Amino acid sequence: MKEYTYIMIKPDGVRMGLTEEIIKRIHSKGFEIKLFDVRKLDGEILDEHYAHIKDKPFYPTMKEFMLSDYVVPMIVYGENAVQGMRDLMGPTKSSEAPVGTIRGDYGNKEVINENVIHGSDSRENALIEIERFFNLKLNHGEDIIF
Repeated sequence: MKEYTYIMIKPDGVRMGLTEEIIKRIHSKGFEIKLFDVRKLDGEILDEHYAHIKDKPFYPTMKEFMLSDYVVPMIVYGENAVQGMRDLMGPTKSSEAPVGTIRGDYGNKEVINENVIHGSDSRENALIEIERFFNLKLNHGEDIIF
């Protein structure tokens, strides 16, 4: 099934100049980038995005990292895009990500949140994150139309 997912190149990926390489990898897997931006995030959107870990002791460090530089949020589309992008990215912990995945090739093996890229973990979360980061109002029962 063709679907949309939310992907974000994190500040470390932007600083390392990986945006073009990551976009090439996305396209090489047959996915389309329907919309993207380059911006700095604000604390409010991060608090909303990371609400499930906001009370954890590591959150202030993670938030500081995510505010430290530009990010590249994007909407990716294609056959089984959510799982396909998760396979392309590799596990969240770069130290566990195999060579050939984005996190395995470029993620910081010592610092868990410096893993170059974020991707939605489900179709439902993809729609929520697309709404959040692109300020779109979506009907969750229908596809996004571009």
